[in-house]
Amino acid sequence: MNNPAADDTEDVGSMPTFFKEHVEFFDSLDWILDSAKQSETWSLSVAPEEESERVERLIRIINSYQEQPMCLDPHLGRIVGQIIKVVQQYVYVFYDNTVDSKSAPISVTRFDGIFDLLYILCKVRGYKIILRFFPHGVVDIEPVFATLWLFSADLNATAWQSRYILLIWLSLLAMIPFDIESIDSGIANLPAISSISSNQSLIERWIGLGKLFLGKSGCEMEGAAVMLSRLLSRKDSGASFQPSFVKWAVQQINDAASPVINHPNDESKAVLPIESVLQINGTLRVLCHLFSAMTSPALIENQIPLLLDIFSLDAFDHHSVTRKLISKAVQRLALLLLPVTVLEKRRVHARPSLRTNLNGNGADTVSSLCSTDPCTGGEDSIDVDIPEEVELFVGILLQKLRDKDTIVRWSAAKGIGRITERLPLAFAQEIVTAVGDILKEETLRTEDGRIDVSMTTEYSWHGSLLCLAELSRRGMLYPQALREITPWVVRGLTFEIQRGDYSVGSNVRDAACYVMWSLARIPNPSSRRVFAEMSTQMAATLVSVAVFDRESSVRRAASAAFQEHVGRQSAFPHGIAVLQLVDFFSVGIMRNAFIKASRNVAEFEVYRHPLLHHLCTVTIYHWDLKTRDLAIRALRELAPVSPRYVLTLLLPEIVSNVSSPFLAVRHGAIAATGAIAESIAAEIKADANATKMVLDVADNVPQRYIEDFGAGLTLTALAFYMGCLSRAKWNIGDNVQSRFFGLFEMALVACKNVDGIVDDFTAFVDAYGLKPEQHSCIENNIKVAKSGTSRESFVLAMGALAEQDIGLLCSVVTKGETVEMRRNAAVALGRLCRRTQDSKRNDKTWAVGVVAALSQGLNDHSIDNRGDVGSWVRKQSLQSLAIIFDHDNQMAQRISAEDGALAMRLVGQVLCATTEKIDKLRAAAGRMFEILLYKQQIGQNGTAAGNVDVGKCLNQLRQLDPMQPDHCSANGDEFTWTDAAAAFRRVVPALSVSYEQIRRSLFEGLVFTGSAEPLGKFAVNAVAAYAETLSETVASESAAQWNVNGLVAELTRLLHTDKRTSKIINPALIVADQLIEQGALLAADTKRQVAADHLFEVVCIHGAADMGDDGAGIGSLLSETEWMQDTVDVKEARSRLTKMIRRHIPPS
Repeated sequence: MNNPAADDTEDVGSMPTFFKEHVEFFDSLDWILDSAKQSETWSLSVAPEEESERVERLIRIINSYQEQPMCLDPHLGRIVGQIIKVVQQYVYVFYDNTVDSKSAPISVTRFDGIFDLLYILCKVRGYKIILRFFPHGVVDIEPVFATLWLFSADLNATAWQSRYILLIWLSLLAMIPFDIESIDSGIANLPAISSISSNQSLIERWIGLGKLFLGKSGCEMEGAAVMLSRLLSRKDSGASFQPSFVKWAVQQINDAASPVINHPNDESKAVLPIESVLQINGTLRVLCHLFSAMTSPALIENQIPLLLDIFSLDAFDHHSVTRKLISKAVQRLALLLLPVTVLEKRRVHARPSLRTNLNGNGADTVSSLCSTDPCTGGEDSIDVDIPEEVELFVGILLQKLRDKDTIVRWSAAKGIGRITERLPLAFAQEIVTAVGDILKEETLRTEDGRIDVSMTTEYSWHGSLLCLAELSRRGMLYPQALREITPWVVRGLTFEIQRGDYSVGSNVRDAACYVMWSLARIPNPSSRRVFAEMSTQMAATLVSVAVFDRESSVRRAASAAFQEHVGRQSAFPHGIAVLQLVDFFSVGIMRNAFIKASRNVAEFEVYRHPLLHHLCTVTIYHWDLKTRDLAIRALRELAPVSPRYVLTLLLPEIVSNVSSPFLAVRHGAIAATGAIAESIAAEIKADANATKMVLDVADNVPQRYIEDFGAGLTLTALAFYMGCLSRAKWNIGDNVQSRFFGLFEMALVACKNVDGIVDDFTAFVDAYGLKPEQHSCIENNIKVAKSGTSRESFVLAMGALAEQDIGLLCSVVTKGETVEMRRNAAVALGRLCRRTQDSKRNDKTWAVGVVAALSQGLNDHSIDNRGDVGSWVRKQSLQSLAIIFDHDNQMAQRISAEDGALAMRLVGQVLCATTEKIDKLRAAAGRMFEILLYKQQIGQNGTAAGNVDVGKCLNQLRQLDPMQPDHCSANGDEFTWTDAAAAFRRVVPALSVSYEQIRRSLFEGLVFTGSAEPLGKFAVNAVAAYAETLSETVASESAAQWNVNGLVAELTRLLHTDKRTSKIINPALIVADQLIEQGALLAADTKRQVAADHLFEVVCIHGAADMGDDGAGIGSLLSETEWMQDTVDVKEARSRLTKMIRRHIPPS
């Protein structure tokens, strides 16, 4: 760890693996401590500024190790040791200054930064570990005490971190093995503190000082509690101060809670004030620590009845921390009353080896050990006297298991487990039974024997399961209890109660997984034998939860429980093989767990039916739509694995739920029926009853469920069901076909998201076709709107029709009333053309019309309050063009032969789209660009038919493209068009193409993007880099080579555009300004003067009236400056000109 070379070691993931900043840390720490040692600065109210800055830097470094604090361990001794030495010196001088009033005054805030540094170390690593490095000599007691006293005299004048460090330091000094009275020298000159007399002894003042902080919030309360508990548990102070302190604590709690106790029915006093809550919490913390440190309850026996009364109060229902502290105090007091003696051979640990498990002999080993298990032999051999109060304490903890806050239930569960360990066998079994009975409260048994938990609360189940896990981990679940409890734990694995639009129960399922995990660690051999009898059912349930639960934490918990059983026992069938399929990472991703992991596990016959049963009885009816959808997909994968089981046992129950009044159940049943009908169609068609049952699903759904509330979801499920039948080519009659079409029509009208419905409708049309009147119905629904979104839905559905409908879709793309209609028409056009291309017909007379319509869609720049909504049309137009051209490598040749101007315009539009600001749109354009260049055969060798100019243009673009086809996103993943900088660098060389129409389209796109942040800088940088490559060929007159003069001429052309009809002027000014600043136009010869003349003309014609006084200034600069001078001479004029012009460029 101290090796400097370790600084170059890479961290594993994002977590630190060592203290990599230790060199910087110790350099700064040495500087800080050298500064702090200078006693002449101790009178300052604050530390020097540089010292404070370095302390803040060290605090940030330490805080970064909060998740991996053990990385600091090798250096803690040096860090804390160096700091505490300086603090100790400060404390000594502070104490001497207090005793000798003639000494120079010392500030109480000078060391706030040093104390803050110590506090951060305690926060990150824990005060118990940090205290190991604190000095703890007798000589330290009075100086530290006096310093804390002075810091406490005015709480507003000192930092709480300083007082906290002194409190925990005193808690360490309270453990010295010397009589404190012999140390007391009677410290004088201490300022008065209320409620603490200056005539008291050191230990009395010490206790009084601790009481002062019990009502404070934050760490001071915890530090004072630890200090007081250690001080009162000393042998020389326990007998004298423990009874009086406990009595004082009881009185404090009663006084603080008196408003609620005295007025139980007054709702205005049901909530205690924050000061009272803090005082109660602080007092309870001391009692918790004190009961834990005490060895005998003899000194506080008289206070136990009073404590019982406090622990039974209902005054703390609104304060979860208070209830948790009561739970902790109850269990520690009960443990204090119980003997520590371990009952003779209560738990015999079976230790089958891993080698035995792997060889399959683990069960035999357990069986052989059962003969020596005393748990089966009746009463304990030791007679133990159990105080009556323990039963009351256990009753309080059992009630806390039903608490509404997790921290209270968790504390009570651990407390019951610890107490049960010390009880005789008979008493322990009674507690186990009582905990198990909590699960049975308000539950019902259905006719088929299942446990109905709809009337229960998740709180009681969660607390009970946590407690059972603690009891199991400690070996307290004996054979009979295990037989009774295990079915309830298995039910807890699927516990879920729907509350409105959400559900509760994930914590219960997680706790049930914890019980399963702890059962694997049962040390009692007889209990292990009973568990082995039920292991197959438990294994199947755990695997089902691990792959089909909605919550990733529960899936991973179930996987961990399964892993624990596989590692410690050999009872789970195919344990290691299944564990490899449902490990922590495999089940972490929901989609992977539902689809892939479940399918792999189903290969094992013992898990196949439980998985299908869980899926068809629980998951497909889940309240969450996403979970149901994944469950349906999983069912399509699993049903073919065991078709007979699905057909005979699961399908009838699923079909019976298609008319359920519950929307989630109805939706899941309909969709699941469709999935089964598609995946095992052959088996169902062979059974007449099953066939009739499947085909009658649509008729069995009551009409009100497809017309009233929730109709959209029901119709979506019906559409999926009909699509599944269509894909499986089920034989349906004309009446059923008409019924299905009517349902599809209703779904397209009622549903907003119709993408899936349109896919199912397409399968329906492919399988059964459309009647003429049905075809006309689709067209009529486009012309006459039934709802706000139905026209858009029917436009999208036209992608499933025939070739004669292409013209109608083209007109919607160009003339659609809403942007949604135009977008859906572009999508449908691509799908319909693809379907037409897949047919055997070679007649593609529609090609020019379709490409012309989609080309016009690329010019859609509509804007509304949602933003650039025209980008939806442009993106879908590009994707549809990519579908058409990718499927036919002769398409560009056909278009150029019939309409060369259209083909050339399309190339320019696609190049312009590759400079879009939206990443997904740019990626769609990039894919289309690569298809044009590398998948179309036009002009490959100059022999292909078609327009010659288009072929030559594409050939030039191929030569100018810096990327090879093997690295294009169409064929690989090395280049991505979503990377703006890389995309602009790739397309900018196309400016050198010899066709002006292509250059102008691309350059306008770069200018538009270059004026917008944050992508503008990438576009401008690409153009500037391209301009630098042109400087060497500035004199070239080649028609195929652009030069810097041409670039400047294009900029001035854009500036000449009519301001009233174009939005290009402002972006052109911005890009020109940035190119000039980067020196990209230095190679131009006379163009600077020409550009100035053009700009002067633009300002005079379009902008003088809007610019006010700046208009005259701009005109003077443009007309009077000799722009052909050296660039250094015109730099100042250019800067002034840029500044004035920028004031009149509106924000983009």
